[in-house]
Amino acid sequence: MTPNSAASREDRLNKVLLAYVEEREAGREPERAELLAAHPDLHDDLAAFFACHDEVERLAAPLRERDEALQFASGVPQTSTSTSSPSPELGCLGDFRLIREVGRGGMGVVYEAEQLSLRRRVALKVLPFASAVDLRQLQRFKNEATAAAHLRHENIVPVYAVGCERGVHYYAMQFVEGQSLATLIAELRDAKNSPKLEPAASTLPVARLSTERQADAPVYFDWVAGLGRQAALALEHAHQMGIVHRDVKPGNLLLDPQGALWITDFGLAQMAGESGLTVTGELLGTLRYASPEQALGRRGVVDHRSDVYSLGATLYELLTLRPPFNGGDRHELLRQIADEEPPTPRSINPAIPVELETIILKALHKEPSDRYSTAQEFAEDLLRFVERKPILARRPGSAERFRMWARRHPSALLIGAIVLTLVTAGSLLSAALIGAEQERTRAEQRRAEDAFQRERQRAEEAEARLALARRAVDELFRVSEEELADRPGMELLRKRLLQSALAYYQEFLAERHDNPSAQAELLETSRRVEKILADLAVLRTATYFYLLCQPVVLDDLKLTPDQRARIRDLTARVGKEWWESFRDIGLTAPAERGRRAVAQARANEAELSTILTAGQQVRLREIGLQSEGPSAFRDPEVAATLGLTPKQRERVRVIEDDTTFGWMRGLGGGPASPGTGAELQRSTNDRLLAVLTPEQARKWRELTGELVRGTLIPFGGTIGPPSKKTPTPQPKS
Repeated sequence: MTPNSAASREDRLNKVLLAYVEEREAGREPERAELLAAHPDLHDDLAAFFACHDEVERLAAPLRERDEALQFASGVPQTSTSTSSPSPELGCLGDFRLIREVGRGGMGVVYEAEQLSLRRRVALKVLPFASAVDLRQLQRFKNEATAAAHLRHENIVPVYAVGCERGVHYYAMQFVEGQSLATLIAELRDAKNSPKLEPAASTLPVARLSTERQADAPVYFDWVAGLGRQAALALEHAHQMGIVHRDVKPGNLLLDPQGALWITDFGLAQMAGESGLTVTGELLGTLRYASPEQALGRRGVVDHRSDVYSLGATLYELLTLRPPFNGGDRHELLRQIADEEPPTPRSINPAIPVELETIILKALHKEPSDRYSTAQEFAEDLLRFVERKPILARRPGSAERFRMWARRHPSALLIGAIVLTLVTAGSLLSAALIGAEQERTRAEQRRAEDAFQRERQRAEEAEARLALARRAVDELFRVSEEELADRPGMELLRKRLLQSALAYYQEFLAERHDNPSAQAELLETSRRVEKILADLAVLRTATYFYLLCQPVVLDDLKLTPDQRARIRDLTARVGKEWWESFRDIGLTAPAERGRRAVAQARANEAELSTILTAGQQVRLREIGLQSEGPSAFRDPEVAATLGLTPKQRERVRVIEDDTTFGWMRGLGGGPASPGTGAELQRSTNDRLLAVLTPEQARKWRELTGELVRGTLIPFGGTIGPPSKKTPTPQPKS
């Protein structure tokens, strides 16, 4: 018989036996004669099975689980809550008297028993009848007993005896008082969710641990690290003996009342030189703690580092009271184990020390080569944490995280490389296609660059000229503020300078519309100039009072004798105030003097409004504009009313310069000097009208009214005694 035919015959026998057991469990009794007739080649094996089955039914019926139909899905032994006296119905199995059931799992039922020959208490693990039919489960049961029997360590449950009595497979091991870490984690989780519940006497250690954990006491984290170290040292011993546990999880780690940790259940263990049993098809409860190479079924890759991963996952849950991955079904859980990183423990409980978190995350690396190379190194790093020494584990950097991601997603990396190659090839092809076009346009680009450089040079030259003009205008502003401020008689000149500066600033604003920072600076300076001009407008009252000292103005206003007397008193007081302010120069700060001057001007203007009628006040402003002559065109209101063009403003400036210097030349000879007086005013007015358009001339006449019949002396000129000669009438503008 060939090996393949033998394997096929064994598979057929297993299927027939499993079908028979399922029929029995469903409450139906299959006909044995029909089975024997239907499978003549299996007649001897089936007959032996039926004979053994009948013997087991007779002798081992009390050992079967009370709820045999339940699935052993969780893989976590369920501790019996029964504390009653031994049941006489359990009976004996060979040299062992069964006392009570203490737990059950996927690999069998565990009883507390007494070994009669040695009169000692043991834990007797019995393979259920349904599992004994499955050769795979039977092999695992024997594998567990064999692996555990080879190990002698203070943290591994020792095996005392292995046997099979009347078809019932069992092995005896040391009885460990206490509970599994799975039960402890569940009770700690319940205590966290219901902190007001009073713990039972049996859970007082749990209550203490819960209190320490909720208080984030360092002793709790040291205790967890100590448990991990005990488990790691026990696993290292197993690894040295050539045994890989492959099913490390909270349910297989027992904690006795003295705080010692015990590793049990080597049913999935792989011994050196054996192919072992894979984890493919394992239940979800075990899968949560399986390493990625176990979960993905990578044959030949599962080694002792898988135990390091599973122990790290167990300690993770002991710290956070939740498993690293919480997938709701098998496929989701497999995807998370293979592709996702678990949440960092400190994101769940910030009180967990950084060093302990680093140790746990190193043990949970996806790639075995990134974990601790041995369980011994894992135990030593945990000891360093407990002793507050620097640990060897380090958090991965960005390059390391990318490397690990690339190893976990080689297909994505390959697709990226293919896409990059295609993009590169496409780019090269595009470059080849447009190479000729680039050659043809290269000459045009050079010409465009030359033109750009020329335009750039012209722009830089224009910018330099603009900066030079700006400095000149800034100098005008500085002179107005520092040299002419607070100097009596300089208001018109200062106003002229400020108005000129303001005009230039406005032009600069138009020129620099594409420069926001320069616009903001120029706008701020312009507002300062406008504020000063507003104050100077108030000070124009001084000009009005100067005009009110001229008889020709008083006659033009047609003042009554009472008005003339009041005007004379007011102008005398204003003159006195002016001389007093002049004497205060050097004694009072310029800013303070400026504020005082503006305040006095406002008060004087208010008093003047009580003396003159509304019509006389309007006429006085018209005469004031006539007196200012070309300077009046600097007034923003006048300029806005007339709508002067830049060319017109330039021509007005020339006329203003000529008029100013004409008056200055005539100051020594009085108003009757040649080239001055009425003739100069008529000449200036004619020149101004020549600059204006007819519409602008009409508006100017509306602003200035009828020309004064006589000579108006500008502000700052010498006012002599009234001439006895009748003034020469001036033509209307």
